[in-house]
Amino acid sequence: PIQTPEELAYIINEVKRNYNNYKKNSATKTFQAIRIFVNQELSQLILGLIIATQLLAKGGILVVISFHSLEDKIVKFFFNSHSDLNKNPSRYIPLQEKKSGLFELISKKPLTPSKEEVQLNIRSRSAKLRYAIRNSNKFFYPKEFKMKFKNYFEIEEMRL
Repeated sequence: PIQTPEELAYIINEVKRNYNNYKKNSATKTFQAIRIFVNQELSQLILGLIIATQLLAKGGILVVISFHSLEDKIVKFFFNSHSDLNKNPSRYIPLQEKKSGLFELISKKPLTPSKEEVQLNIRSRSAKLRYAIRNSNKFFYPKEFKMKFKNYFEIEEMRL
């Protein structure tokens, strides 16, 4: 049995080749994955987006900061699929009737920290801020959004 985080980091570093060439400790992503799994961070983010949308009044702004690509993928998909900017999924499929979205998306691109901010706060280097304004359309439960990421729920519900 592994007794300490240092022991786990040592094992990971021994397994990974050329770990001395990495900018960060090669065990960093493993510890991040364990934290995400234990805290059920992805499924909680999905449920949080749904509940926040339901509670947000017209004109309210939903702001989300993501710190890694899995989180950003979820937030980006949520805002894009529930805004008035939702587009046709393929140029080969005839135009579909546009669904009325729940948000007015101000920008499809996230806000990221400047070089100066990263120098002042190194932890901000991977942060992406996305935001949208809630419109007056009636809330509907986004089943397709939850279904798209159902594998995250299944993985996080597993207990060893």
